[in-house]
Formats: sequence, structure tokens, C-alpha cells
Amino acid sequence: MDFKKLSKLTFLIFFAMSCEKYGKYEWENPLVFEKNKLPPRANFFSYESVRLADLGDPGRSSNFISLNGLWSFKLSNTFKESPSDFHEMGFDVSKWKKIKVPGSWELQGWSYPIYLDEEYPFKADPPFVPKKMNSVGSYKRTINIPQNWLKKDVFLRFGSIRSACYVWVNGKYIGYSQGSKTPTEFDVTDHIQAGQNQIAVKVLRFSDGSYLEGQDTWRISGLERDVFLYARSKARIEDFTISSSLDESYETGKFSIAIDLINRSTLSKNYSIRAKLTDPKRRNRTVFDLRQSMEIDSSASTSFERSIRRIKTWSAENPYLYRLQLFLYNDDKLIETLSQQVGFRKVEIKDGKLLLNGKPLIIRGVNRHEWDPVTGRTISEELMVEDIKLMKQHNINAVRASHYPNHERWYELCDEFGMYVVDEANIEAHGMGSHPKGYEFISSNPDWTDQWLDRGNRMYERDKNHPSIIMWSMGNEAGDGTNFEKLYKLIKSKDSSRPVVYEPAKDKPHTDIVFPMYKSVNDISVFANSNPSKPLILCEYAHAMGNSVGNLVDYWKAIDTHESLQGGFIWDWADQVIAKKDSKGENFWGYGGDFGGEFSENDSNFCANGLVAADRSLNPHIYEVKKIYQPIKFKATDLKRGKVQISNNYNFTNFDNLDFTWRITGDDRTIYSGRLTSLNLNPQESKEIFFNTSNIVQRAGVRYFLTVEAKTRNSKPLVPKKHLVAWEQFELPLYVPLSKKETNAQFNLVSQENDRLIQIKSNDVHIVFNKETGFLESYEVGLVK
Repeated sequence: MDFKKLSKLTFLIFFAMSCEKYGKYEWENPLVFEKNKLPPRANFFSYESVRLADLGDPGRSSNFISLNGLWSFKLSNTFKESPSDFHEMGFDVSKWKKIKVPGSWELQGWSYPIYLDEEYPFKADPPFVPKKMNSVGSYKRTINIPQNWLKKDVFLRFGSIRSACYVWVNGKYIGYSQGSKTPTEFDVTDHIQAGQNQIAVKVLRFSDGSYLEGQDTWRISGLERDVFLYARSKARIEDFTISSSLDESYETGKFSIAIDLINRSTLSKNYSIRAKLTDPKRRNRTVFDLRQSMEIDSSASTSFERSIRRIKTWSAENPYLYRLQLFLYNDDKLIETLSQQVGFRKVEIKDGKLLLNGKPLIIRGVNRHEWDPVTGRTISEELMVEDIKLMKQHNINAVRASHYPNHERWYELCDEFGMYVVDEANIEAHGMGSHPKGYEFISSNPDWTDQWLDRGNRMYERDKNHPSIIMWSMGNEAGDGTNFEKLYKLIKSKDSSRPVVYEPAKDKPHTDIVFPMYKSVNDISVFANSNPSKPLILCEYAHAMGNSVGNLVDYWKAIDTHESLQGGFIWDWADQVIAKKDSKGENFWGYGGDFGGEFSENDSNFCANGLVAADRSLNPHIYEVKKIYQPIKFKATDLKRGKVQISNNYNFTNFDNLDFTWRITGDDRTIYSGRLTSLNLNPQESKEIFFNTSNIVQRAGVRYFLTVEAKTRNSKPLVPKKHLVAWEQFELPLYVPLSKKETNAQFNLVSQENDRLIQIKSNDVHIVFNKETGFLESYEVGLVK
């Protein structure tokens, strides 16, 4: 018996045994969460020419077919009611409606979105999910495949499917998948034909995977990210893993790449692989160009290593990127080529501190759900760029991918524009808190171990080559248990260069950083005074619901005081509300309870916690965040003599691109102003500046203020010229009170009130307040209004 037949037989025996325990459906069996799904790999697209690789647009390649757009769609209330034969070639879908892909059906007129914070929208009874309220979406689409694709291997890729799916091509069953936030890929080579082809997908709203997807967000369903077909040569680069770190001096780059290759072709086995690193900011200067000849039977692996002196390092402040190009040749004929951004940086924990490139790193962070008020979790690149732009302009340097791996493009943009990222596995079992046996019923259950490992592993493999990712998070609010301990060991076995974190692990061995949420200022100060061996970074704090971020300034006084406190991630970035119209056609933001009664429970407006609104207009409290997060500090040392200390709290950036101005005002009039021309401060340096206040002619009753501002001298990506980075204002000790005047005047104060107004009169003064609005309506002195 050959290996394939033996593997298939083994799987059938295993599946039969698990069905006996859990039932016949894959979507209620924790042991079965994929069938025929390809193993995870790094995210890349290979091109047939160097010119196309330089453009970097898969849509221009003849090996790419986008399946985004309109699909035929039918929603059924239950799995049993869903069409069982719609995937067959002759099935008529002409009367079905159309749905946009990518997108969620609840936001396109089918069913209702559900908003819950902690609970599941069903009783916690894993792995079982309700039969009567588990709607099923059936998708179908016809596409044309060119003749020359039949000579290649062809793959079908779904960027995100929530929550579980079955897939067919041309009426033939392809496979099954769960895990909604990493790609689902199937090899469909043996099932396609030249000309017309039909793809059918059946998506379930809930599955046993939903027990690991109980995040504080909207419960919506469908094909949420890009869908496409792509073709590749029979001989190809299957995967690659980059290490781009630094030596102990942090000045020499240590580059290595491990490359996996596969060969299903009948061509000559004589291949060569080439790796070329260039510096785009130095006219594409070649850093190295290496080539290896090799034979590839069915598969092979190879690697390259190189030390690079005087390397330009990557950080969020200065995101310096090199370009790696890989080429595969057969007898000197190019088969395929691809490119990858490479940033050299070193993440480590030394002496209880998190270091980046040898410097203690301070996280001025925010949590970010993927959210668009119209399309939900289907996010455009334009919105991603807008998010990064607003973050950088408000002194935010880090983002936690709460609580699942984000769209692949997000990490490329964070590499490019500079943002520290905590990548997080799609594991949250918050609703298990209501289960009689608690979280450990699944978090320490061996039947669930493989799902835990699969979700963490697929996150790592997809995103491993991004310099912006400085930590891996194993999930959020899923209790603790042996499955997290096993996942920690798995990730560390693959990547020892980044910390792995998890909040419920507290300070146990399976988290490298203490990663608490909503600990008080006192709690973190007590921790810092305990001589800890690990740093502390708040994974969530300063809950931004309403018009506040709490006692943010007090947190940062503690963080600035203690070396082991290295910042945190505010909850959260954008209001998760949905654009909706009322009965009069007026627009409003909808939240839990605004969308019908399919599921009666909801958590109301608890989804609106953002520093920005859903449309990315600024909420008031983001200005406080910008002020407290500013990386330049101003401290009054002796205001009587006009002395102020200015400190550069950047890690890697001097003040070369900043202009400092100052002004002294009294009665809102500028008395003196000027520029500071001698502030050439390097990172972590301070300087005392003297402002001459001796020439100010003090007037009684006037308060005098010194204001200092730092603005960008030149524009940088996403940050314009003359952008205000930091500022401070000090009241100068020059106030002279007005002298007291004696008067014999008598005042007769009269107050009158009705249903709408409060009127106050005294001699020739008349003041009116509006009781409904609380506003001052009028203020008259004599005849002057």
C-alpha cells in the first residue's frame, strides 16, 4: 500500500472514531477542523518576469485570477435547509441574488449582525453549536481558466472565511476549513478544466471553531477577505523563512534565509536559486547577490547566510527597508521570481527589559480591530493607510492586532511606514467563563490541542518575515491551560528571536513579558518595585469609551519612573459601529440592539470605545493621547529665571527634522517669540534652555504663559511638513493681582425661572440660561448684548 492510500485510510479511521464521540458533522468536532487544506506558508506571490515582480501587482500576472466581485448567493436558516446539491454542474442559480465578495452577508441585507462582548450567541456547550439559528450561506461563481494553466499547479485561496466552509470545484468536493483569520488554500490542479469552471462554497455562521472566536466584536459571517485563483510552475519556491537580525554591536546585519523548493515537473533537475539584496534608498545598490546550483527531485531545501557591515537598521521611527529578490532558474531559464521587504532589527529581553536594537523600547500603543462602518471586517488598503497615518500623527508607535491576524497587507504597510506590531492568534474563548467547568474545559483539553496549535502556527508561518512584528501573542481572554503551554513551546521552537506573550499567563514561564489588562497605576508600580525579571506592558488599558481615556497621565508618570514598565496598548482604536439610516432616512451609527431580533441579547454601545470614530474622524480624547504620548518632554526647572529642560525621548531619532518655536503671551497677546536654534539633541539626551523673561513689563491682573512647540521641518511619509509633534505650556511666576477697589454700590440680585429659562438680574446686568440645553442664551450689561 502506498503512502497516500495509507494516509487516507488512517484519516478515515481517525474521523470515524471522532464522529462516534462528537457526531457526524465536521463543524461540531474539535478534532476535525480541516480537510485537504494546504499547510501554511509565508505570504508572497511569485511572478513570471522581473518586470512584473518590480511592479508588485498580482493582477497584472497571467497566473492570477481574482474572484472578488459578485457571486450568486442563497442564505438558509439551517444547515439542513441549505441546498445539498448546489455545487453540481447543472444546478440552476439564475434566480439567486448576488452578493459582494469580499464581505459579510449580515451587512448586505441577509440576516442580522450580532454584537456581544463576552458571551457566545449560544449556550456554551462545546463543541456543539445551535442547529436552528446557525444560518448557512451558499456561494457559487463561474469563471474562465486559460488553456496554459493546465500545465501548471493551480490553487484556490480564501483570505478569510467565517466561520467554517465546504468547497467544491466543478462539482467535485475539494475540502473543508475552519479558522477564520488566516488563509484557506486548496490545490485544485486535478479538478479544473480549460474554459468555464464553477466554484461553490458553503459557509456556516457558527462551528466549533466559534468557541475560539468569541472576541469583543460583531458576529458577522462570510468571505471576509480576497478570494483568488493562482497558477504556479510545477517546479517552484514553496516557502522561505528570513532572519534579519544584528550582531552584538547592533551595527552589523546578520542575514539568513531558508528556502523550501518543490518539483513536480519532468524538466531537467538542474536548477539554481538566486538571492539578491538591494538598497532602494541608495539607487538599488546591490548589498549581495548569491546563487546556488542544485538538483531538485521532488523537494529540496537550501539556505543563504551573509553578514553585512554598517547596516541601516529598521525601527518604527526610521523604517529602513531593503529589498530581497529570489529567482528560480532551470538551465538558466527564469521560472519565477518574487520580492520581499527586509528590515534589520534585533528584539531581545535583557536584564528584565525589552530592547530593540539595544535600546529599551517604550510602547505608545493602541489596540485595533479591523473595522469599516459599511463593510465590517472587510478593510480597504486606503483605510489601512489612513489608520497608520492618524496613529503616527498622534504619536502612537505600536499596534496590537486585536484579536486575530489582520489582513496581509496591513503588515506590509507597518513594515513600510513604521509601526511596532503585536501579532495575535485567533484564539479567544471569553464565553467559556459561563461554562460549569470554566475555560479549562477546552484550554486544557487534548481534543482541542491541535486547533490551538494550528491557529498559532498559521499566524506565525504567514507573518514570520515581517520586521514590524516584534512579538507574538497567543490569543486573548481564553483562560489559561496546557494548550497555551504547548502553543508557546511550538512558537518558540520556530522563532526564538521574538517574545511570545499571553495575558492570562501572568508571570508564568509561558509568557516572556508580563502582559496584563486594566491593572491600576498602583498595581503596576508595586510590580515595578518588586525587582521583576520580566518587563511589563499593558495589553489593554485606558478604556476609551465615551469621552475619556481615564487617568492616562498617571499611568505615564509611573511608566516614566520605572524601567520595567514599558508602556501599553489603549483599548481601542476605532468605534465598531455600523452605518445605518433611521425611518426618516437620517444617518446614524448603529450598535448592539439596532439590527433586529434574531438574537435578543446584545451589549449595546460597548462596541464604541475608539480614539477615532468609525469613519476615522477624531474623537476628543485622541488629543489627550497625542499629548501624553509625545516623545519630547518639557520640564520646568526654574521658571523664575526662565529655565526649561527639553528631553529627547525617541529611541533612534535626533532633532534634525524638528523646528522648535516659543512664545510668551499675556492677555492672549504675544509679547515675545522666537526659535530655538541650538537643540541638536540625540536620543535620550536633555538640555536646559533659558528664556529671557526679565524684560516683561508686568501688568496687574495679567497671567503670562510660555509655550514651546516642536514641528516637523520637512515632510515624511504620512506626516506633513510643519506637523505639530509636541508642545508644552508653562505659567510664568509673574502674576500681579489687581488692587482691591472700595465701593458703596448696592446689588439687588433677582432670579426668575420658568419651564424653559432661568433669568438672573442685578442692576443693569441680565443673564439668561436655557434649561433644556444648559447653554447661556444671552448676557446683557446695560444696553450692550
